[in-house]
Parts: sequence; structure tokens; C-alpha cells
Amino acid sequence: MESLSCKKVWLLDGAGLDHSKEIEHYEANNIDYLISTKESMNEDFYSFGRDADVLVAEASILIDEKLINQLSSCKGIVSFGTGYNHINIRAAQKRNIVVCHLNYCSEEVADHTLSLILMLLRRLSAYDKNLKSGIWNSISAKPIHRFRNVTIGLLGFGKIAQKVATRLLPFGFKIIVHDEYVDQSLFQKHGVTPVSLDKLLQQSNVLSLHVPLTKETSNLLNKENMRTLPENAIIVNTCRGGIIDEDALVQLIKEEHLSGAGLDVFLSEPPDMTQELFLMDEIILTPHAGYYSLESIEEMQTQSADSAIKIMKNEKPAYTV
Repeated sequence: MESLSCKKVWLLDGAGLDHSKEIEHYEANNIDYLISTKESMNEDFYSFGRDADVLVAEASILIDEKLINQLSSCKGIVSFGTGYNHINIRAAQKRNIVVCHLNYCSEEVADHTLSLILMLLRRLSAYDKNLKSGIWNSISAKPIHRFRNVTIGLLGFGKIAQKVATRLLPFGFKIIVHDEYVDQSLFQKHGVTPVSLDKLLQQSNVLSLHVPLTKETSNLLNKENMRTLPENAIIVNTCRGGIIDEDALVQLIKEEHLSGAGLDVFLSEPPDMTQELFLMDEIILTPHAGYYSLESIEEMQTQSADSAIKIMKNEKPAYTV
């Protein structure tokens, strides 16, 4: 087995995440490692990172072409998460650097999505606020409909959306889906109805987003598209913030065309908390926390370390981009 005693892993983390399980793997294989923040990154580059064998990069750290071209020994870049749009893939390809990401939190994101949908449909935050303000009124949080009369639309039907559908079906919701890129047999398997994008927007009382952020999906939910949703519709986003025009969302809620939203992701993260978006009672907000559980954090670190070690052994890591 190839010795890894002279190998180096550079961990770039601007969010202060836990890396203890990863470190156990690196130490067990005698791999040198260093954790750098945004503040220490430039200094650490010259003392450690420039000749690291693998970079592990958390989503808030931009791995651009300039940085990639300065790496002298890098064989691979591991995104410390499911997304990888913070990494310049083309620049890495030019340098024959492998890029991979993680696939670790689909259960948690599906649970988070379900929780937001149920809270919004039953208006739990409004009831909670009213009751704590001394208002005892069982019909103060209108409108509320029986679940069997609610149509939920899933934009995208990958692994997470499929788990969301599995969780939603026992409640009696009608579930419609738009995804042109998955095997059509999955729709029947999961008991959902495929529709066009136009019909998805026109028929969804709740629209839940499950697509990657690409040129095709960026700002996909603009004012025009969101206005085609039924009156009092709800939008839930646990994928990527750039898919929604946040200003248009605020406007349509103020106009009472949309009744609310549940957002776990935002155009800028961390966002400007003074924006009107963060002051609206109709919107339930969470800090990009859909991925989180004790189990997912351990899985995240284990996958990351396994991928880094495989790259250093000249083996193909899982979930290569």
C-alpha cells in the first residue's frame, strides 16, 4: 500500500465547521493537515497550501483559477459539501486536478423540507406569534386547507426530492413533478405525476425547489414565473438561493399573491439581515441548516477524508464532478 506519510491536505473553512473525524483519518494515515480560515488563508498558502496534495474546500471559500494555477502539487479538490459552484471546474481540469463533492445529507434535507412545508401549511408560526401576543383565536391564521386538497409541486426530482415525495405521500397530498433529466420510470415508482414547467407553476399550492444552481436555473423563479402560481401559494427552497428573485418574492407576498415561503438558502450567505426578506412574518427562515444532524456531520467528514485519501492513493474518489 502506498505510503501517505509525506502527503498534505489543506482544509479551507470559512464557517468554522467540525473537522475532528476527518483529522482522525488523516492522523491514522500519517497525513499532514492544516485548517485555514478566510483570514489566514493567504498566509497559510505560502507556508503550507501551495504544495498540498489535496484541498478540501468549504462552500464559502472561492477556489478560483488564480489560486488553482498557483498550486504546485495538487492532485484533487474535495468540496466540503454537496455543491461545488465555488470551485472553478474548468481551471482544475486544465491542471488535471480531480474535483469531487459529497453526497451525505439527503435524509436531513428531505426532513427539513417536509418540516417547512407542514409548518407553513398549518400556519404554525402565525398561531405561535398570535398566542404569545395574547390572541386566542383558532381561525386567526388563515388560509388553511385540508392536506388532501393541496397540490405540492417538486421542481427537480433527484435523490432529495424523491425522499421528500416519499415523506409527503402518506399525508394525502397530490404531488406533481417537473424534471426533464431523470428516468421517467421514477415518477410512477414514487407515485407522482410528471408535468411541464408551466403546469407545475400553475397548479402548485406549494412549490418546493430541488435543482442545482446553473445558468439554466439561476433566477428561474422571477416575478413573472412566481405570479403564475395559484393565489396564496407557498414556496419552499432548500437547494440554492440564487434560483429565486428574492426581491420579487417579497413583493408578491406583500401583494398577497403568495401567502408565504420557507427558505433555508439565500442569494448571499451569510445574507444582509437588514433586508425586508428577513423582517416578514410570512417567511420562515433557517440558516442553511437543512443538511445538519449529528449523523450527517460525521458522514460528511468521513466522506471528505475518504475522498482525499483515495486521491492521494491515485484512486478515483466517489462523486467525482
